[in-house]
Amino acid sequence: MNKAVTSTLVAVLTITAAAGCSGKPHRTVRTTPVAAESSPAPEPLTPDVAAKAFHSFVNNDDVARASGDERLALWWTSEGQSQLTAAAFRRAVAAGDPVPRYRYESPVFYVPRLLLTGPQWFVVSARRTTADGKDPHAVYMGFLRSKAVKRWRLSLLAVLDDKQKQPKITVDSEGYAKALATFDNALLIPPRLVPSIQATLAEEGPQNVAAQVMRAGKYTTGYYTADQKAMKNKKQKKAGVRGSSVYSATSFPIFPLATADGGGLVLYALSRDTVITKSKSKPGRLPVPDDAVPFLNSGPVKNEIDVSQTMQYVAVVPAKPKKDDGTVKAQIIGADGGTVKAAVPAK
Repeated sequence: MNKAVTSTLVAVLTITAAAGCSGKPHRTVRTTPVAAESSPAPEPLTPDVAAKAFHSFVNNDDVARASGDERLALWWTSEGQSQLTAAAFRRAVAAGDPVPRYRYESPVFYVPRLLLTGPQWFVVSARRTTADGKDPHAVYMGFLRSKAVKRWRLSLLAVLDDKQKQPKITVDSEGYAKALATFDNALLIPPRLVPSIQATLAEEGPQNVAAQVMRAGKYTTGYYTADQKAMKNKKQKKAGVRGSSVYSATSFPIFPLATADGGGLVLYALSRDTVITKSKSKPGRLPVPDDAVPFLNSGPVKNEIDVSQTMQYVAVVPAKPKKDDGTVKAQIIGADGGTVKAAVPAK
């Protein structure tokens, strides 16, 4: 390799020397300097920037849904919200229906002070209805951009449960909310562990120690009870049908904000993977859940189907009490999600 480099250098020097001794007049070539391509200047996150990003999403999302343009809709979403948006289009096509459209009113922006060097995010609470003004619900929306020069996208949306009150978020005199670190140990549960605690309760039920820090309810022990009931269903057992579900924390972003009572509001996602099987010794075919049908190709399902769901939540987590007597617990106050994939394993 050294010989090759030396030979190349000798050749270059020889050519240069020959050009210098040729006797021909030397002509200087003038070049026009070209400016280096510059990137757009990073844009600091402010409440005004958040409002602009929110309205851009709302307008473009409605155009995409009204025209059936899935590509445009996905351009304005990321992470779990992309999966759920694609699923909404898939279900609409399968049913021959238009994609659901929504209106968002009375937005309140919770914008933390963040450095320009990392991912930026903010949360919006708003009143959402269908396009005709029906089915009103409060929703929490987490917006994210990976860099200060990237596009804002909706990463997560959770619908507040009926009769649940919206917790008061800490906001300073300049209109900025207080972000919490995902590892904040001042809370009863650090935000990054909230998904795992919920997943544990959903899989193992109220007897697990996780029940000491998170309330029982339809999104925790309720999942466990429903899964156990399905497994013990006499009709299904007779038909040889069995199902098992696994709940897991995702790698999607977590959005934690401080509340005025010293606790936190946490937005996050879980995945639920369910395997449904049917004994080959039993007659008949495996029944397919209604929500999985749009994601399957035509043809009967024989012995197994795998269903994946993405579920998004908003939870309130209290501050860690000075005396832990087991009465202070985190609570999930809203959710959204559904099936995003279904497949028949290749045999």
